[in-house]
Amino acid sequence: MKKLLTILIAIIAILPLSSVEAFAQHGEKSVGLRAGFTTRNTTASAGLYFSYRFSEHFRIAPKVDYAFRHHRTDAFSFNFDTEYPVALNAAHSVNFYPIAGINYSTYSTHASLDDIEYSDDATVRDNNFGLNLGAGIEYFATPTLRLAFESKCQLIKQYTGAWLTVGIGYRF
Repeated sequence: MKKLLTILIAIIAILPLSSVEAFAQHGEKSVGLRAGFTTRNTTASAGLYFSYRFSEHFRIAPKVDYAFRHHRTDAFSFNFDTEYPVALNAAHSVNFYPIAGINYSTYSTHASLDDIEYSDDATVRDNNFGLNLGAGIEYFATPTLRLAFESKCQLIKQYTGAWLTVGIGYRF
């Protein structure tokens, strides 16, 4: 099932988008907060995002997320995603966007309470590069207020997992 979903997202990401009208202008930016859930260690996450639109159907979106400690593991994820927005309504206030990108994640495993030398410091840190594949939907409640939901899979050696997030941001 995971492979089928990944293949469908990849196909959507490369489809031609020339027949869809554009809502946003070149140079549009947005910045905001994200919160959600990651399946890697079944915990909550929080983060920040920024996006910059180069054309009607292409924008970059660097993001940083933190997965809170659960099962002795927490993580920082630094993402450099590309997004391909497509308007879903005539008012252009709802957009669907496939996501593809790269990430650098650092997972920290902490000592358990049973260990003699318990410390808040991480006992093992594992740093890896990976790929992001996913999709999102955004709603512009006002010309400057952006609400979004994203679902993406981070493909990382030994740390593959899904990240589901909701975001709120300011568009300018």
